[in-house]
This record gives sequence, C-alpha cells and structure tokens, in this order.
Amino acid sequence: MKKKLYLHIGMGKTGTTALQNFFWENRRALARNDVCYPKYGTVSNAHHLLSPHVPRFLEDEWSFQSVDEWAPRLVKSKENRILLSSELMAWADEARARRFCAQVSAHFDLTVVVYLRRQDNIIMASYNQQIKAGPQRRRIDLIYRKQIERFDFPKILAPWSDSLEPGKLIVRPYERQQFHGGDIRRDFMKHVFNLELGEDFNFNDQNSNPRLSLAAGEYKRMVNCLVDDADSNQRFNRVLMEYSAEQDASSTSVFSSQSVLSPAQRLEIIEATREANEFVARKYLSRPDGRLFEEPEPEPDQAWDGLDLSEEAAAGMTDYIRAREPRLLDHLAEQIEHYRNALAYQKRHAARILSRSVLGAADATPVYRVESGDASPIVIGGVGGSGTRLVISLLRKMGVSFGGELNDSLDNLWFSLLFVRRSILLQSDEEMDKLAWLFTNGMRHGVELTQELRSLLDVACQYDRSPVIPREQLLQARESLLAAPLRNRRDEHWGWKEPNSHVLLPQLDRCFPQMKFVYVMRNGLDMAFSDNHNQLQYFWGDLMLEGDTSPTPRNLLRYWIASHKRMQGFRQRLGHRLHFLSFDRLCLDPEGELEALREFAGIQISKKVMAQLADKVSPPATMGRFRNHDLSIFDPADVEFVRQLGFDVE
Repeated sequence: MKKKLYLHIGMGKTGTTALQNFFWENRRALARNDVCYPKYGTVSNAHHLLSPHVPRFLEDEWSFQSVDEWAPRLVKSKENRILLSSELMAWADEARARRFCAQVSAHFDLTVVVYLRRQDNIIMASYNQQIKAGPQRRRIDLIYRKQIERFDFPKILAPWSDSLEPGKLIVRPYERQQFHGGDIRRDFMKHVFNLELGEDFNFNDQNSNPRLSLAAGEYKRMVNCLVDDADSNQRFNRVLMEYSAEQDASSTSVFSSQSVLSPAQRLEIIEATREANEFVARKYLSRPDGRLFEEPEPEPDQAWDGLDLSEEAAAGMTDYIRAREPRLLDHLAEQIEHYRNALAYQKRHAARILSRSVLGAADATPVYRVESGDASPIVIGGVGGSGTRLVISLLRKMGVSFGGELNDSLDNLWFSLLFVRRSILLQSDEEMDKLAWLFTNGMRHGVELTQELRSLLDVACQYDRSPVIPREQLLQARESLLAAPLRNRRDEHWGWKEPNSHVLLPQLDRCFPQMKFVYVMRNGLDMAFSDNHNQLQYFWGDLMLEGDTSPTPRNLLRYWIASHKRMQGFRQRLGHRLHFLSFDRLCLDPEGELEALREFAGIQISKKVMAQLADKVSPPATMGRFRNHDLSIFDPADVEFVRQLGFDVE
C-alpha cells in the first residue's frame, strides 16, 4: 500500500507562512500523529525546492529537485503520511501540474490542499507583499485589472482536480469566520487529517508576515522605484515595518482591514469573479447556493481615504528613517537627485514626491497630481451636436456642479483652452499631470499658480482654435482661470462638459482614476446631416479616418462610427465608470434614461424632481431629419452599424 502524500500548494497570501511555521515547530507532535513534515527540500520552513513551478528569478539561486530525485527518499519515511507545503506549487502551469501529479502518484497516494482567498483581498495582499519584497513599483490602480485574470480559481484548480482521484483535492476558503475553531492551523489539521489540536501542539500567535501601513506602503513603493540595491532596499523595508508597527497597530494583524483599492474597484473585482467562485463552491465544496466566501462585500459609498501620500505622512516617515538610519536616507537623497529629472516616469515621479521631505522644501520640485478627493469628476463628451447640452442641463438640475468658464453651449472653456488642441496628444504624462492639476485647481481650489504653470497656460493660448473657439474666448478663459477664487470645493458631484473629452479619454482616465464618463450618442444618420462638423474638420478627422476627411454626410457618418467603435473599446478599461447615453432614447423615454443616468452618477434625488425633469424633455425638430435625405450615399455596412446600436434607420 502506498504511503499518503499531502501536498499543500498554497495559495500565497492565504496564511501559508503561518502554516509552514506551525508545521515546522510541531514536527515532533505531527510525527506522533503519523505525519512527517520533512526537513528535506525546505527553504524557510517550506518545501519550495520540491516545487514543479520554478520562478525565473530563482532558477539560478536555488537547487530545485525533480520528483524522481525526492520521491524515493521521502517514501522511506517511517510515518505513513507525509506533508509538503509550498505556495510556489499553485502557479505551475497546466502541463507541469498534470505531469507532476502523475509522477508523484507513481510513488504516493496523493491529496492536494489549497486555500482560496476572495480575489479583491488576495490581489491587495499580493500587491502589499510585492511592495515589501521590492519589485513592485506601479500603483495598484494601474495593474489590478490584469490581476483578476491571474486569480481565475477554476482554471488554477482544474489540472490538479483532473489529475487526482475524486475527493483528493481539498479546497478551503481563507476566511476567519469559516476556519474550524477560528484558526487556519486548526482548520487545516481538522479538514486534512481529521485532527483536533490539543496541548501537545505549539501555537505561536505572532503574525508571521506583518504588512506595511498604507502610507508606509506607498512610501516603500517609491523607494522601490529609486533604490535598486537589494540590501539597501530591504533596510528601508525593515525600518518602515518598525514605523508601521508603531503608528498603525492593525499592520501586525493577520486579517488587515485597510484597503489599497477603492470600494468601487473591489466591487468590480468581486463582480468579475462571482460566477467563477460560485462554480468552485458548488464543485469543490458541494455548496448548492454557490457561496464560496462569507465576508460582506464593500458598500459602493463606503468611505475610503485613497492611496496618495500626504506631505505630512512622508515627512513623518523621513524623520523616522533619519533618526535610525541616517546613511540610508543619505543614499535615498542621492537617488532622488539623480532621478528627479529622469526620462523614466516612475523614477522621476517617485523622486519628486519624496524630494520635499528628504531634500527639504527649498530643494524640492513641485509635484502636480490630482488629489484623490478631486479624482472622480462626471465628464460629458460625444461627437459634436449629439445632445451633450441637454445632458449637462439635466445633471445640473440633479445637483452636479459644473463650474468654470462656460460658453453658450455650456462647454467648459478652461478645458477647451488646455486640452482641445491636436498637440495635446503629443504631451508626456508629466505635462498632462500639470495640465490636469491646473484645470482642477481652477475648478476646485483656486490656489495661486506657479510660474511653471502660468507658462503652460500661456503656451496653450498660442494655439489658434478659430473658428471653433475664437481667440477672444481663449484669452477670456485664460484670465478667468488665473482669477479663479481661492476656495476648497468639496461638492459631492462635480464635473465638466466638453464634447471633445471623448478623444482624450485614456489621458483623462490616468489623471482622474475615479472619473465617470457619460458618452452621449445620437442617431448617426441624423448626425451625418448635422451642421456641427468641428471635430471632423478642425481637430481629429485625419486621426480617426483614413482617406478623404472633408465634412460630407458620408464622412460625418464615418467619423461618428469610428468614434463609437473607439469608445466601445474602452468598456473593459473603465467598466462601470463608462455610461453610453442614447439621446434618442432620452427624448422618447426620458424617465427611464434619466433614472439610468441618475444611478450611474450616484445621485440621490426625489422621484418628484426626476418626474419634473422628465416632463421638460422633448424630441427636437431635427430628430429624424435623415428621413428627408437620400441614404443611398452611405455604405450599407455603415447604416447597418447604426441599426445595430439600436437607432432607427428606416
């Protein structure tokens, strides 16, 4: 009869370090229960050297062993049950996992154990771990969507499940409320070995893997961008861990309550993985209701402080490091001096953020970045003439603040001045950050501008936008932006309307990461016969279309289609933050479309007011004007595209 091998494959950030330390410290107690936790193949109490998955950065660092090397040795153990643990194993690709199971099963009766953590939590925990380890340099809001694919649990489990006998894959949720006895060590021993832990087992309740506080994590991320030397980087880690433990008691808690993702981002992850998790719950845990995790989901309007590192927090950590590791801070100062004008954005940005506290205010370079409290405007855009003026009028009456210098069409001329010019597409991220800060400052704060920003404003005025935006309007916009009163606007809902905003959506999304974008659509055939062809003729026509871009009805329709297809491509990027509003449906069913708009914007307003707004919406005389024209001039495929979007083409 084959001996039993229990393979704990993780996953990472599901208490694996705590379990491995527990197994290691209790090897004698385990042996008394006929379980061997071998020393062979271990690194830091885990059997990483026996893993079928070999990370590239460890290929030349560790001596990994094949099954044929380690299995004959472990099968000689005097205990009948052998336990191995390594979170590296969960990341074996499908072919390696299947081959590994087949090879191990030739020697042992194999059982695999894996703990799963809800994806929003494991993504955040993994991100924090990577910051501590050193390689993570990017903000989580730029990478979390890619991580969703990484934690596709059915895909991860499939090769193990398919390679084992029924019941030989033990799947457990990583949640304290679901642990047997409220403890993962007791949970593991109960569900894997059917053992209740008694006094003969040693329990060390110290957190095996404490985290950095939110502020310290962001500070360390910037250090990662600047300090490449591994030893120096880890010295920063140690001192910032000490700082976190002193300043934030929860940083030493196993189950952290702090979030590096906003409630909306977490809900996006939860929704994207809901179906997969229900499948896992039904298949592997025999739960008919499909409920894998019990932790309450975050509320959409739950308070969240954001990730931005305040000057006060940065100064506090810098002083803490200076008092304990002055030479380390000297090294950081050298790196800041070296990188604050670097071409690499991450290095340059990190250097400028930390320069004020490390080098002193006199030597610091201003960092222009929209604050988290200003990063969620409601933006209205669309092809010119699509009905954006009606939409801003309705949102204003719902309570959204649309300030700034406005023209007769309620377009924000401050935005037009700074952003509506072809050269804007050639601006660097740093220049866009400055322009976004300048614009937001005028809309929300009115702080006096530095000479650097005044110069950017002067440059923007040099670009002639006639006849769309007469020069006198640009100059007036410049003067009113410079004269924006000092204030601290904290309107719950604010934003701007400028039809051209849709062309700059990727840049705006980076500068305003919580932005909600309303893309107004009007029947493309009606738009083809519109007098408003400014976007096509004066700004973006030859960027959107190939060939002839003269403002003919055929080209106006081509431009409309190109714009709509481009916006559809942003659905995955913005997710719930992108709303396609049909002007035609708004005119025909104002109550339904207004309710959808209200819900998208997150506005609380009475049904009575909503009904009053709906009563004031009526179709314009130009609606359906395409019926007065010969549609044979259009490519039938273009007309079909309009129909597929739900518009009338008859």
